[in-house]
Amino acid sequence: MDLILSLSRDLALLDENNARFLVDAGVIDRLGKELVARHETAVSELVKNSFDADSTFSRIYFNDVDDYGGQLIIDDDGNGMSREQLLNGFMRISSTEKIHEPLSPIYNRSRAGRKGIGRFATQRLGSTLTIITQTVDSPRAIKLKIEWDNYSIDKDLMSISNSLEFIEKTKTKGTTLIIDDLRDWWSEAMIKRVYRYTLDIIQPFPISNIESLNSESDNETVKDPGFTISCFKDSNVIADTQSMFYDHATAEIIGGVDEYNMGYWKIIDSKISEVTTSSNQFISKDDNIDNVPYKFLKGVNLKAYYYIYNVGLIPKQVETYIDSKKGGIKIYRNGFRVLPYGEEDNDWVTLDESVRTRRYLFVHGNHNFFGFVEIKGDNPNFIELSSREGFLNNEAYQELVDFTYKCLTSAVRRIASERGIKETTDQKDWDRKYSRTAKQAVEEAVEILEDFANEFEKENSDGFTFNDDETKEKNREKANKAREKAEELRHALEFIDEINMLRVLAGLGVVIGEFTHEIFQYLTPFEIDTQFLLNNLPIDSIEYQKAKNLKERFQSFRVYASYFDETISQNVNRELKVIELRSVINPFFKTLENDLLRNNIIVDINYLDIELYTCKMHASEWASILFNLYSNSKKAMSRGRVINKKIKINAGKLEENKLFIEFLDNGDGIPVENREKIFDAFFTTSSPRSKSNMANELSGTGLGLKIVKDIIESYQGEIIVENPEEDYSTNIRIEIPTAKKEDIPNDYF
Repeated sequence: MDLILSLSRDLALLDENNARFLVDAGVIDRLGKELVARHETAVSELVKNSFDADSTFSRIYFNDVDDYGGQLIIDDDGNGMSREQLLNGFMRISSTEKIHEPLSPIYNRSRAGRKGIGRFATQRLGSTLTIITQTVDSPRAIKLKIEWDNYSIDKDLMSISNSLEFIEKTKTKGTTLIIDDLRDWWSEAMIKRVYRYTLDIIQPFPISNIESLNSESDNETVKDPGFTISCFKDSNVIADTQSMFYDHATAEIIGGVDEYNMGYWKIIDSKISEVTTSSNQFISKDDNIDNVPYKFLKGVNLKAYYYIYNVGLIPKQVETYIDSKKGGIKIYRNGFRVLPYGEEDNDWVTLDESVRTRRYLFVHGNHNFFGFVEIKGDNPNFIELSSREGFLNNEAYQELVDFTYKCLTSAVRRIASERGIKETTDQKDWDRKYSRTAKQAVEEAVEILEDFANEFEKENSDGFTFNDDETKEKNREKANKAREKAEELRHALEFIDEINMLRVLAGLGVVIGEFTHEIFQYLTPFEIDTQFLLNNLPIDSIEYQKAKNLKERFQSFRVYASYFDETISQNVNRELKVIELRSVINPFFKTLENDLLRNNIIVDINYLDIELYTCKMHASEWASILFNLYSNSKKAMSRGRVINKKIKINAGKLEENKLFIEFLDNGDGIPVENREKIFDAFFTTSSPRSKSNMANELSGTGLGLKIVKDIIESYQGEIIVENPEEDYSTNIRIEIPTAKKEDIPNDYF
């Protein structure tokens, strides 16, 4: 077959009356790099293809990826592909399937994957691709293997063949992609980013139960069961719905209406100590009379996760994408989602209205909750509208609103009380609970938890006769849990120490600001004196050369002092403004010209786009960011004893309304075990302080990159260790939101 294709090509070239396009195989490599610039984007595109194939899940396995050459497996339970679909879809460059079929065949999902990107994504990721796919109706599975390195330049694209065979089915339906010899290493942060890049297709709660999908009639509407993603690294879960959403909840709340029609709520887990409830907390339908039951809600259940943003309870890099899902309380009836409840801007529980009217002062808006209310059985009191969009606003529906609102606000009120937050505007007896210092409160809580643990263990060791094996086991579990919580609080003490150190550094910044301001009154006399020496010393003398060097150093010092004086002066005005990256990067390296020359460092700056406007920030923050990154690069190149030192800056735009800056150097690199640690407070690879290493600027407190990270994340940005380019060993990448168009002044420059 390959010979026939080759002869056909040669015959076509002999046609003197017609001309035809020829395609070089190297176009595959070029398209892979240009269409899919980042490896995280490449994986997210493949996951979106699983979504488009009506899959209910995508499991992503990263194996041996701490270094180059690892393996990636993406497995789903979608529709799979027949041989015809494989050849006319995946194997056809610029296929038109998603144009002709914009909706998926079973669940009518709008296609999420970009048209024709999938095959190039696999080429971008690794050297070898193996596809194993099967449909429900196919008796066997198809296995296709592609060696991407065969697609080199100066080869005809049609002359390259790929192995295809039929094998025994590995499952009922679905597709498995196996990508070997990966071109990049993967950190846990990168794997989590893959998860975040696919947030628009993830459903934290299913749209319906899978058991409800067995349609006996072709006319029956098939409900979408939703789509979940799980990411594993060497069999360990790195990112899934539990770890990326639920584990960061401030509290998990359940509720229901019992057989006596009494509504109740319960906090079964919380990051706030002493707010979980061991028994059901009952609510009354009547605000003025206790224990009034609901008439129409028997069997109703509620489950919700509660999130408090911007108070340190959720990591910043996690907070942004949890908040982006908008939250809300959805309604399910017999496993089927009832719209529009829980959609964006739908306030059926009146939570947002309650926030606006300040009914309660603690945070309790829709975006603070992810949850659902479940209506089971044939409850005739809930009547769907003829449009099938919601329920009739009758007494049953009004009871459901009342029950849901009271469950959530009662639980959150308990949390607010424990946090020392004022609950209502007219609360007379409120006294802020935490009058002690934060560190004292945490230390006291640790002691209390340790006492609890000791008490439980003492009951077991004293040998009480009524302590059977089951009771002893429960006591052991309680003791272990108390000690676990105590250990978590000890970690919290480290953050308090970090805050105290940052407060010290802030005070030091004031001193530095005063120093840079005062030093200017001495610079002019220094320059006059050195010029006097130059005017009165013989040009060929050693003293003249020393005076000349001294003048050059004073000039460099003046440039440094002017830069930092201007930066600190900008802090006086606390107004935020958009920053064009060129306006901070170019002056910074202009200031460092003499330092770069002395240290034999070559800087290569590449602006990949025009108009690189960041969101509103302080210019002084960019001075801190760039100085810390530059300082770390200098240390790395000094430690590595690099002769030809290089720094490279790449700056450009991303599709998702973000800018990026990459800061690369050819120093000693970052060991695998430190990639996840370098942004932690007090983590440093520098030697202990001494006069010699301070002079060489090789000492460090371990707070530089932590400060950079805090600045970036305060603007919902991200800083990561990325794969470096060839000839470089380290790549620190920053992503920051772009400015809104209305914030960019017309006369910026």
